[in-house]
Amino acid sequence: MNRDQVIHFCENLPHAEATFPFDEHTLVFKIAGKMFALLPLEKDAQIGLKFPPDLLEALRDDHPAIFRGAYMNPTHWGGVYLDGSAASDELQTWIKTSYNLVVAKLPRAQRIQYPLLP
Repeated sequence: MNRDQVIHFCENLPHAEATFPFDEHTLVFKIAGKMFALLPLEKDAQIGLKFPPDLLEALRDDHPAIFRGAYMNPTHWGGVYLDGSAASDELQTWIKTSYNLVVAKLPRAQRIQYPLLP
């Protein structure tokens, strides 16, 4: 997937909101006001995503597309190059996982408004 395809995918997730909270060069996707994806628009095509902490190191070792993202907690966040080194279905799974991790941390009353993605 290229950057435009990733943006389109994220925009079409239920209740996803595209914002620019930091600057006009970093597109941030949020669910319930919480970040689940960041796309720097003026760098090489990449996306920052949340990952399960217990799996992130193994994913970094197994997938050359996943790297330590700058400025984000490396225990929970990883960067993913959008250069074709990750299959589209893998990338979609990682984006949905990031979305679901954010939804799972919402307060119970708020969580029921946002379905987990399959």
